[in-house]
Amino acid sequence: MQLTPRRRGRVSRALGLLTANLLAAAGAHAQSPTPTNEQGAGAPVDGGGVNDDTRSDIGLTRVDSAVLFYSEAGGRVKATEPVVSVALNSSSGDVLSIKLTADILTGATPNGAAPWSGSQTFITPARAPGSTTTVTNASGGSTIVTIPGTGVVSRQYVVAPNQLPVDAGFRDKRYALDLGYSALVNADTRLSGGASVSTERDYSSYSVTAGASRDFNHKNTTVSASLNLEYDLSKPFFGTPTPFTVMSADPKGPNQSKMVYSLVAGVTQVINRYWLAQLNYSVGWTNGYQTDPYRVLSLVDATSGAPVSYLYENRPRTRLRQSVYVGNKIALGPTVLDLSGRYYHDSWGISSVTGSIAERVPVVRGLYVEPEARYYHQNAANFFQNYLVNGQAIPTFASSDSRLGKFDALTVGAKVGLKVNHSGELYVQGEYYRQTGEAHPAGAPGGLGTQTLFTGVRATSILVGYSFAFY
Repeated sequence: MQLTPRRRGRVSRALGLLTANLLAAAGAHAQSPTPTNEQGAGAPVDGGGVNDDTRSDIGLTRVDSAVLFYSEAGGRVKATEPVVSVALNSSSGDVLSIKLTADILTGATPNGAAPWSGSQTFITPARAPGSTTTVTNASGGSTIVTIPGTGVVSRQYVVAPNQLPVDAGFRDKRYALDLGYSALVNADTRLSGGASVSTERDYSSYSVTAGASRDFNHKNTTVSASLNLEYDLSKPFFGTPTPFTVMSADPKGPNQSKMVYSLVAGVTQVINRYWLAQLNYSVGWTNGYQTDPYRVLSLVDATSGAPVSYLYENRPRTRLRQSVYVGNKIALGPTVLDLSGRYYHDSWGISSVTGSIAERVPVVRGLYVEPEARYYHQNAANFFQNYLVNGQAIPTFASSDSRLGKFDALTVGAKVGLKVNHSGELYVQGEYYRQTGEAHPAGAPGGLGTQTLFTGVRATSILVGYSFAFY
């Protein structure tokens, strides 16, 4: 996955007594498929939040604690994310869940400009309007400068020739709280609801969700649906810039917000005693500010390709997302195969396919290993551009964010779990993620054609956790 300060957490859930019984013989802990959304930006997650059913844990309290360590190659973003979740299952089948998350991010993040054969200097505000405090959260080559005759305090940083322009010294912290409650209405029907809040220095997100599920066919079929409403507020300390204005230290505009409405509907079906299948349809509508206030595009000379200036990007204010997800859990002797696929399309012109496979293999009693692989492909958004050309008309929308471009991504990894006592499990999961794309797109003017314009990610992550349950 590509980590960003706007990452959305994924809510893990059990598939219920039926799933647990299906896979118990193979020694597997039944969990829902949770596909990764490579684009980020709050797309609906197809594999989660539909059937919040934990009846196999009646009367149990489950505690799961973990720490994620994430690192991008080239000195880019690093993250440490501790998570603690608790699920309290009553004897009547109701479930109360609480999850606390913290993100600590450091490193360097691309600013959107194209690399060039000469040094490039970038300038941003360094002081909030009306404040006497200079922002010092960026270092690593940055210089605080007061623009003569204006009193405007700016931060300048220089990028070396032939290097990807990144804003060094990036730091941020995020804290999130998720609450959920589900209740059995009768033996076949469950209602659920929840709320979450996430806050960081320059961004806040609030959401509520409601869902229902019902069993049919002697509990071999479960139909479920959930609705989610989210409000996000973007609040950079220097304000939100006017699209396609020149990058500067001047104070920007007011805070901007957006609303996200999502629906996930699905069916889970027991095919036979060894095979559980899931089909989900997801649709989401976003209305409001979806531009990255920190990202710029290079405005380059039409002949030489040299940068003339840097303009703030602009993205559409509306976005419709749709996706179809298919997941399977198949018991193959002592092992359990997890096979899933996803197709996604949105109104920005992005279409993507995801395929993932994992197999849980018991090694000795109480010890298992679970290798995994995931492939992802997407085409570019219809407004994606690596750069703008001086003298040509400025488009209505444009962004050089590589997550909106055409790329392929491969994730490989493995999880190892060890049963420590009757109800505890210690686990370690490692993953390597790599994006590949077109480094030298055709038509780049002058020396820009020799520069590597694809700014994809290579990242490693390690998750260490411990879970246990008690009555």
